Parts: sequence; C-alpha cells; structure tokens
Amino acid sequence: MSENIKNSTKKTTLGQFFTKNHFWLKKHILDFIENSNKTIAFDPFAGKGDLLLAAKQIGFKKVLGFDIDKTLNYKINDSLIKIQKIKDSIIITNPPYLAKYSASRKGVYDSVLQYFENSKYDDLYQIAIEKCLENNEYGVMIVPETFINSSFPKNRLKSITIIEDLMFDDTETPICVICFDNIVKDYGNIEIYKNDIYIGNLKEIEDMKKIPSKNLGLKFNSLNGQIALRAVDTTNINRPIQFMNPNEMDYDLTTIKVSSRLITLIEINLTEKESVQEIIDKSNFILSKFRIKTSDVLLSPFKGNKKNGERRRRLDYTTARAILEEAYQESGFGSKLF
Repeated sequence: MSENIKNSTKKTTLGQFFTKNHFWLKKHILDFIENSNKTIAFDPFAGKGDLLLAAKQIGFKKVLGFDIDKTLNYKINDSLIKIQKIKDSIIITNPPYLAKYSASRKGVYDSVLQYFENSKYDDLYQIAIEKCLENNEYGVMIVPETFINSSFPKNRLKSITIIEDLMFDDTETPICVICFDNIVKDYGNIEIYKNDIYIGNLKEIEDMKKIPSKNLGLKFNSLNGQIALRAVDTTNINRPIQFMNPNEMDYDLTTIKVSSRLITLIEINLTEKESVQEIIDKSNFILSKFRIKTSDVLLSPFKGNKKNGERRRRLDYTTARAILEEAYQESGFGSKLF
C-alpha cells in the first residue's frame, strides 16, 4: 500500500481534517475565550496542533494536546471515549467528522463501530461534543454547519457562528464554530452569527421554520410534474435555488429518480382554472423572503461557495412543500386535499 493511500485511509477512519487557517477566530469568539478567564488551552483532538498554535498566538502561555494518532507527538488518548478534566482549561478543538452512513459507504465502519454502538448520535463530531461537555465547563469547537439544524441539545451553547470562508485545504465541508459554557440556558439566549455579523438568537431562527400542513396534493420526483425545482444553489449567483417551468430547467429531467434531492419535478393537483405559473411566481417570492429573513441558516449548507463567497444552500423537500402550500393559499385557491 502506498503512503498516500495509507494516509487517506487513516484520515477517513479518524475523521481527520486539519485546521490551518485562523480567520474563524472572530471578535465575539475571542471575547468569549477571554471572558472564560482560563489559562490553559486544551485540545483533546489535537491533530497536527494547528489550534494549539492559534491558542498560543492569541495569548495562551500553556497549551495541552491529546490525540489517538500515535504519529502526532501528543499524549495518547481516545477522546471519543473519555476526555479528561483539565483544571483551569478551555477546550479549543476541531473534532473528527464522520457520519455513520459515510463510514459504511467508505468501508471503515468496523473501525468506528465501538463509538456508534453505544451512542444515540450518528456522527463522530456529535459524540465528540457530548464528551467535551461531560467534564469541561468552557469550549470552542469547529464542527459541521449541519449541527445547527440537528437535534443535538444546544442549551449549554453561548453562540453558533457560521464561517463561510473555506476552512480546510482538503475538504469543502461547511462548518460553524460553537462556544459553550457551564450555564444551561434557553434557546433565546443562544446567539447566532454569520461570520462577524449577529443575525439573531437560536429561538428566533427556529421559530421561522416552515412546517407543511400536507393539505395540498404534491408529488416530488414525478416525471409528470408541472413544476421543476432546482433545490441547490449553483456557484453562479444568477442561478440560485428556484421553482420554474420544466422547459426552463437546464437539466435532463428524464433522469430524475425517486431518490433525487437536487433537481426534481413536482406534480401538483390543480384544476384547469388554477395557474401553475402563479404558484411558481409566488413560491419564488416566498422563498426569497424566507432566505433573507433567516439569513439562509435554515437551509442546509452545501459544499463549496458561490462565486461571491456566500455559502451554497440546499432546499429540503419538506420546506419546499411548505412553501408551495403557502403559495397556493396566497393565490386564493384555498385548501385541496389529496
């Protein structure tokens, strides 16, 4: 086995992505670290030590790292099983990312089975967050942005910060930075930032979720659909997520499958008097308002950025259904059961 293949396999199994850039240390994150009054920066998933180097650069005189990888010159510890309590320390870490389904698909599930079999979580980074919270009062963690819309309990968080600049040299995984302290709080007291800008609290954002009532006959991924949906932003800012007529879609719609999630045709149960075009137009208007109001936080992050540096997003079909229902109601067509 070549050295490159060995390194690739190890990175996959350990969920390793090394953090070389420090632009994620926004002012409010630095303020949180300073206000913790901790004197030791502690990284239980130290990797190559990039975050410990960042900790030194922002003023920590003492840093401490652990890792499971014996080649990285840190104290050996499997922090997905247990993390020590280090007196007077704040965790600053980038834990491993590896979803259970990805581990199976990549053929490394047996290597990480021990972590998943006794956990209710389905990604290593969530297990890592749980372990960090168990014995530590303060922490700053770089995790996948999908965490925001996950069911993981967030009541010890101080803030969540979406970082749109690409973080790693070897992956385009969208990330966010979470800061936690020792105070249990309601979601109205958890701050949400996009880069340097405060956009609201977690409760405000979650209250804006669109929930479908399923009172309108809709079928996604139907080759008979009258409405096409590009459910993901392209890198071109002029070709975002959009509802449209099927003949406007620059994609071979005959290839749509029941599992398609990025391009779809939606069959809608309408009478002859009801206008598909009106529903398309209103759906796009509702979607645009929703994206502005929520700062895109409720749309799933998608790998890579648009050419203007903003994160690409994906519209899930549950939210798409709710938008179509709302557009139907606003068009004055009323309710329509299956």
